[in-house]
Amino acid sequence: MTEYEGYVCAPGDVGKIAIVVSRFNKTITDKLLAGALSKLREHMVSEDQITVVYVPGAFEIPTLAQRFASDEEYAAVICLGCVIKGETSHNEYINRAVSSELARIGSEYCLPVIFGIITCDTVDQALARCCDVEVGKDKTLGEQPGNKGSEAAEAALEMIDLLAKLPELYDPESDEEEFSSLRQNSERYVRGDFEPVEVDPDSLEEIDDDDVPNWFIRGGSAGSKGADQRNDRGDKRSGKRSDDRSGSKNPSSGKSKPHKTGGFDKKSKKDGDKKKRK
Repeated sequence: MTEYEGYVCAPGDVGKIAIVVSRFNKTITDKLLAGALSKLREHMVSEDQITVVYVPGAFEIPTLAQRFASDEEYAAVICLGCVIKGETSHNEYINRAVSSELARIGSEYCLPVIFGIITCDTVDQALARCCDVEVGKDKTLGEQPGNKGSEAAEAALEMIDLLAKLPELYDPESDEEEFSSLRQNSERYVRGDFEPVEVDPDSLEEIDDDDVPNWFIRGGSAGSKGADQRNDRGDKRSGKRSDDRSGSKNPSSGKSKPHKTGGFDKKSKKDGDKKKRK
C-alpha cells in the first residue's frame, strides 16, 4: 500500500501564493489577512512569493481565484472573506454560490483553492474566528475558533506539499513532436488527402482464403468469401422485393397480379350489397 501525506512546511520554489481578500466587513477580513500572512512568513515564504488582491465583496472572490488558478506561476490561492447573516436570506445565496465556485475552480485546475471565508450568524461569532490567539483545530476538545486566515494558510502549505509528492499525471502535450504528428495525421485523414503509396507486386505474398479470420470476412474489407456472401444476400433481398412489388407480372400467365391495400376489397363489398337488396 502506498500512502501520501502533506505537511505544513516551506513550499520552496514551487510558485507564488495568491491571497484574495474581501473588503466587505473589513474589520474582520483585515485580521484574517494578518493571520494568513503571519503563518506564511513563519514557514519561510518570501514576500516575493505572496500576492494580495482586494475585491469588493465575497461574491467577487471566485473571479479572481480563477484568474490566479489559470496562471501557472501560482501554486495556491487563499480566499478570505466574511459573510454575516442579516435580516434577509441574502447571505445564503452568497455562501452557496461562492463555496460551489471555489470548489469547482480547485478541482478543475487541480490547484489548492482554500476556502477561508467566515459565514456566521452574528458579529461576535465572526470576531471569535479572527482572533490573534492561535488554538487547535480539533473541535472534539471544545470550542476553538482561532484565526481562520491562519488555518487557510496552513491548508494551502499542506496541499502544496502533498501535490508535490504525488506522481505526475500524463500530459499528451508534454511530447510536442508526437502530439503534433498525431494531430496532422488526423487532419489529413479528415480531408482525405493521403498520397497513394506505390507497392511492388512481387513483394506481396498470396493469402489463402482459409487464413483470413471470420471477423475480417464479415467486415467486408477483403476476401472473396465475404464478397460472395454479400452478393448472394443482395440477390435474395432484391429478388424478394421484385416479387412482392405491386403490379409485378406472373411468369406463367403474363398478367399482372392484383394488389390489395389492406383488408378492404371494393368488389366484395359490391357483391354483398347486391345480396342484401335481393
